[in-house]
Amino acid sequence: MRTSAGRPRDRVAPVPVVCLSRESSLAIRPKSTLILMIAPVAVGQVRFTLPGLAADARGVVSGRDMAARFATLDRVVWFLRLLSAAGDLDACWSGMRLIPVRSPLGLREMLLLLPAPSTEAADLVARAARTAGGQCATGAGRHFVEYRDGRASLGYDVGEVARGPGDFVFYTADKVLYCHAEGERSLVRLLLGLDLLRRPGGSPGTPGDDGVCYVTARRGLGVRLCEYLCHVGVEARAAPCEQAAESAFGLHTGFWLFHIENLPARLSGLMSETPGLALYRPVTDGVAVAAGYRHPVNLAACRVLFREDRLLLLAPRPTGAILLDPAPALADISDLLPLPLLLAGEQPVASARPVRPKRLDVPLRLVYAPEVPTRAKAAYLPWSQVGWLRRLCQALPPTALRGHQVALLDDAVLVMADDELAVLPLGKLLDQAAPGVLVPAGMRLAPAVDPEALARRLGTGENSLLVFPEAGEPPLRIPAAAMQPLDRRILAELTVEERALAAHSHPVAVREETVEIETDPLGPFSLWGLGRR
Repeated sequence: MRTSAGRPRDRVAPVPVVCLSRESSLAIRPKSTLILMIAPVAVGQVRFTLPGLAADARGVVSGRDMAARFATLDRVVWFLRLLSAAGDLDACWSGMRLIPVRSPLGLREMLLLLPAPSTEAADLVARAARTAGGQCATGAGRHFVEYRDGRASLGYDVGEVARGPGDFVFYTADKVLYCHAEGERSLVRLLLGLDLLRRPGGSPGTPGDDGVCYVTARRGLGVRLCEYLCHVGVEARAAPCEQAAESAFGLHTGFWLFHIENLPARLSGLMSETPGLALYRPVTDGVAVAAGYRHPVNLAACRVLFREDRLLLLAPRPTGAILLDPAPALADISDLLPLPLLLAGEQPVASARPVRPKRLDVPLRLVYAPEVPTRAKAAYLPWSQVGWLRRLCQALPPTALRGHQVALLDDAVLVMADDELAVLPLGKLLDQAAPGVLVPAGMRLAPAVDPEALARRLGTGENSLLVFPEAGEPPLRIPAAAMQPLDRRILAELTVEERALAAHSHPVAVREETVEIETDPLGPFSLWGLGRR
């Protein structure tokens, strides 16, 4: 037999020991009966007797749940204070249960069950429980073994699983403890029943760091407070609330709730020291504590216990906790003020008629601009000069005609170049004022607007051209399909005479004699006998 430290125990005389039986949880048996005890976990051990135990990457053994036992309720509060200051343990707080249990000796104890998401979280729970004067165990279901300590850095395992009666079974170094549950207590009710602590050296009218606060006012002061906050320029929202009576013969207490985003420091004392007003500062979503006080437990760490759709106001006694379920819908205080008295009598109705809207249109016209440099883009030729164009095209090389386009109009011919018109000194030269807009050389369009904007307004570009031939004439719109390459358009139609081909027969000479080819052997001296040149 080995002790909890793993060293062999000296042989002693047989003594009565505590053992496990199906008929009774506690009995006196001789030493020959099997003793249930815990043993430290060895390095690299992966199989465990107690169900629910598992080892992490470091080899530390922990169960799915943690169980902390305390002798009194004040030690439970002490544990909650330490755990709330340890860090962010939302997974532990969300599944925490408070169960009163009774030990085999008839003593009542408080048991806290909470999940252990990791061994790091289990270490924090164990440290807080032992600091508060309790015992910490790990396991799953109803079996729990003592959590690791200085004697077993990796944890403990049991020699045999106990089968005695009891809602919870705890395995310690010297005994097996059976506990019976006596209901379950609400953890939230426990937190709400705690008295608030006065902040040392803090003013009772100090709001939160960001200025956000809640203010409660008695029913008769609600409208007056709305008028005062509007007068001093403080933005707030408010709603009348009614607190339910404790009994059918009780009175319903009504009050106003104000939510102020940024309370000036000069109004903090007014909100907290005026009779009928109370100032609260939020500590987490849906929970606010009276200004100048703090809760014994860090409520921000256990925010998962409180629903966000409710509002909980915690105040010192005799007010206590005020629960608004659901949270009231707040409205702007300017909408809650009474309207001023309206003047009696009918007001005259002023008649009005729609007027024609004035326009800011400026006509587009051609003006002379000798200072603008001219760069001919196209030429506008009357039909009387088309003969000159034909003779010029016959004399020009093919490279000069390439890149020109022509459009045949009723009274003229429009010739346009891709870049600049330099080889056709005929007709009236046109300059490009905007993409797709052609004006006579030496003139411009007024008013002078952006060329891109002018092209979008006139609808020119790739689909059509707009040509201004003269200053007093209306412009011509030429579709892009009417423009054809000049080197193709100047070619006249060619008359071709079709003639039938004469059929001639050419007989094929047939050689009737047979040709035979013989090859004589040349021998080793095939080139001898040939004369030299």
